[in-house]
Amino acid sequence: MRTNRLLAVTVLSVLGVTGLTACNSDGDGDKANDAAPAASAPASAAASASKAAEGGGLEKLSVEEILTKMRAANGKLTSVKATISVVDAESDVSGTVAADSSGNCTADLSIKDQGKFSILRSGGKTWLKPDAQFIKLVVPTANASVTNMIAGKWLTGGSMDGEAEGFASFCDMPLEVLKSAGQDENGAPDNTGTKGEVKKVGGVDAIVLKVKDDEGSPMEAAVANEGEPYLLSVTSGDEGSMQFSDFDKPVKVSAPSADQIVDLDSLAGAAG
Repeated sequence: MRTNRLLAVTVLSVLGVTGLTACNSDGDGDKANDAAPAASAPASAAASASKAAEGGGLEKLSVEEILTKMRAANGKLTSVKATISVVDAESDVSGTVAADSSGNCTADLSIKDQGKFSILRSGGKTWLKPDAQFIKLVVPTANASVTNMIAGKWLTGGSMDGEAEGFASFCDMPLEVLKSAGQDENGAPDNTGTKGEVKKVGGVDAIVLKVKDDEGSPMEAAVANEGEPYLLSVTSGDEGSMQFSDFDKPVKVSAPSADQIVDLDSLAGAAG
């Protein structure tokens, strides 16, 4: 099924993650070239982003200097939590994703008018738990009996393994956004942009950068001005935002117990 991949791509494209380019250079003579995916950081970011622009001062730096520091901080991250809110013409997506560089992931997401689902990923294995409404999307042939058996369970087996991996693209997104922030599509530094105000983002002092996505639409990226200069948030007007928190905190994933897993292969004959 193609829907799962399109949904992940929707989040990426609406936020301009694939080719974020910042606006014009500021008065400090910043050169063109730096993208900054951002998001507005939840309250827990205050504790987890607490160490590096020691005492702040980013507002005194050029955009290029700010983004250079941000890239260095983001590049060292091994885990993060993202809070996603995207408004799309076809389907609004919202929820949270916590993931690390080892592949561990937990996610709870909702798609407007289509339902909710959760993801667990650990040790190379992915499980997907759809609610009753979302089952219709991932197992469209399920009859009422099968739907009742599946509801509230973690799905695996057969084609669902591939489907779950597709939905797990959401798991890869947070670190990919942070690692690519401030770079062009070729991975080179992109330092264009203008400085905005200094404000609190999720309880953390942040410097706001005015940037543009790859289609030229305005966006705002917030970089922590206390603690490590992580990218705290990226917002795209009314189209959505991505907020980052829990930097480098362990992502603990426990595999579902056997009685909570449904192998779709065993239900193949029952689906209507």
